[in-house]
Order: sequence, then structure tokens, then C-alpha cells
Amino acid sequence: MDTHHYWLPVSSRGSARLIRHAFRGKRWEGRASDTSVCGVQCAMAEPSELDWFQAPTCWDCTNILIEEQERADAALE
Repeated sequence: MDTHHYWLPVSSRGSARLIRHAFRGKRWEGRASDTSVCGVQCAMAEPSELDWFQAPTCWDCTNILIEEQERADAALE
């Protein structure tokens, strides 16, 4: 499992609205599409400042990352 992730406002299949999803890796490197942490295939493009402001955060991505961090922390105890 990659311990790094980044967030990007993207469009996903079935939704015209942008949503801020998390992706594995250190940063977006210009890929045209990728699969988010929560498993959604997303089209990717350079977001505007307004996209960052308007796009809500994906709660599925957030919860998955929290659970992964909790498991990693528990393994260290």
C-alpha cells in the first residue's frame, strides 16, 4: 500500500459535478485518468482555484484513509 496520497477535484463517471477525491501517490503528474482511493474511475485535468473551492470532499476516500491510518497506528503498538 502506498503511504502517500493527494487530493484532486475531478469528474467521475455518472456525475457532471466535480468531487475532490484522494489518489495514491505523491502528486498528480498529468495523467488523463486514474482510480480514486474509493475505487471510482475519474477523468483528470488541471483544476482551477474555483474547482478546489466548489468541489466537496469524497467522504468514502476520507473514511478509507482514516481506517488505513488507524490500522497502521495499531500495528505499531
